Amino acid sequence: MTALDRPTLAEVPAALGPHATLAYPGTGDLLTPKELDAASARRAHALLAAGVRPGEVVGLLLPTGPDVLLGLFGVVRAGAAAAMLAPHSADPGVAAERLAPAVRRARMRHLIAHPDFAAVAHALLAHCPSLTVLEPGLETPGAGALPTVDAGDLAVVQFTSGSTGHPKGVMLSHAAILAGLRAIATTAAFSERDVMVNWAPHFHDLGLFGVLSVLLAGGGVHMLSPLAFMRRPAGTLRLLAETGGTIMTGPDFAYRKIAAALTPSTLDGLDLSRWRLAFNGAEPVRADTVDGFQKGLAPAGVASSVMYPVYGMAEATLAVTFPAPGTEPRVVHVDRARLADDHLAVAVAEGHADAKALVAVGRPVTGMNLRILDENGEECAPGRLGEIQIAGPAVTSGYLHDPAATAAAFDGPWLRTGDLGVELDGDLFIAGRRKEMIIVRGQNHFPQDVEDLVREAPGVHRGRCVAFADPATEHIVVVAELPAAADHAAVTSELRARVADRLGLAAVRVHAVKPGRLPTTTSGKWQRDLARTLLGE
Repeated sequence: MTALDRPTLAEVPAALGPHATLAYPGTGDLLTPKELDAASARRAHALLAAGVRPGEVVGLLLPTGPDVLLGLFGVVRAGAAAAMLAPHSADPGVAAERLAPAVRRARMRHLIAHPDFAAVAHALLAHCPSLTVLEPGLETPGAGALPTVDAGDLAVVQFTSGSTGHPKGVMLSHAAILAGLRAIATTAAFSERDVMVNWAPHFHDLGLFGVLSVLLAGGGVHMLSPLAFMRRPAGTLRLLAETGGTIMTGPDFAYRKIAAALTPSTLDGLDLSRWRLAFNGAEPVRADTVDGFQKGLAPAGVASSVMYPVYGMAEATLAVTFPAPGTEPRVVHVDRARLADDHLAVAVAEGHADAKALVAVGRPVTGMNLRILDENGEECAPGRLGEIQIAGPAVTSGYLHDPAATAAAFDGPWLRTGDLGVELDGDLFIAGRRKEMIIVRGQNHFPQDVEDLVREAPGVHRGRCVAFADPATEHIVVVAELPAAADHAAVTSELRARVADRLGLAAVRVHAVKPGRLPTTTSGKWQRDLARTLLGE
């Protein structure tokens, strides 16, 4: 029986293959399966001695390093559930204020906090005085058996990206997580020959479950911090070459960042021919990202099939749809207005004035069921846009201590994703979020279409912008980051004209904000509702 066949995460450390090691280039640390098994057992005993009770939720506030998986497996082996928490802000007070609702929602009594986040933990105590803060290295040899863990027990609570005032904690049982990891590993054909280079944060499902799926399939992982990647994306490529890396994950913006960092000197002598899958998920996949990645990295031996657009979410233990490994990304062009207003994917030429490029994200992974429903609750025929719903053993049972959110999320056994999609020739294409559709004077617009027009305009800082509707005045509102040196009046006027001309609308308002002002989630997705709130719209 392999690690993927185990019924609970508590049994995984003892079943990992000999190559399932974790290396940390930033610190030189190396965590072997044997060390993970022994040390996580000691941590489980220490947690029980500290008062952690089976069934409760323990928070983990940790930087990239061995403590992450040692903490995770220590918690689940103690019979509790782990919640990976994001620091959110460099300001300890702000970080604590944003974490407090999640701590209260989970009814946490214990928080494992690294010394790097001691100030955040201390500030958090002002909001949650009953919280007990524990050091990550707390270990006790322990005698006797650890608590019995069942497949149906809660294992991980994944707080959704951007959760602040009213956080939603996705409940994932041991059975759901193992089903999700098996689906990933099976559909993507992971094996002990795979080597992952990962920088995606562990407090995001892409980072946590992506890493676990490779390890449980017997492969090795090299862990970088998100900051290391953001500062030196070209360095990540060199690490891929040096380690013979075959797998990487990241949101769409990460691959744009990689392509932008490519220079003749970067590519000189770079051999990435072993790279087989570049998972692109967590935010909408852009056709120009796919094209830029393929063309930019071809000289390094990267096949065009390496770019791997996927669709997933925390509620599905990450994976919903994957393409078949080894196939080239599929891009279609449809009429933007027909898709938005008539909910029909009507093919047009790539150069058509109203062409909207959509990138295929594959077909349901092993064990996942998917359907697309129209506004009347009827199943959509191929080519018709509707809301994606999913069901299967890897799907969450609901949101922690939030029966109202759980009831709203489900249609019988089907989870409402809130995402709009269309199926064409068996492949799924994502068009946007239902709640973010912009409706102005009877016309529907996807916010990404407005943002695509704005981000390429001269003067917009790093293409950073968001768009949303103002229902009160029936205007499209665009918020763009502009450098202080820019002529704000001229740039905003140009942006207004660009959107109005392209979409045939005069009802456009443009706001300029400072670079870094627009809020994003931990995975880099725009928080359009929060941007609206910040502007008072």
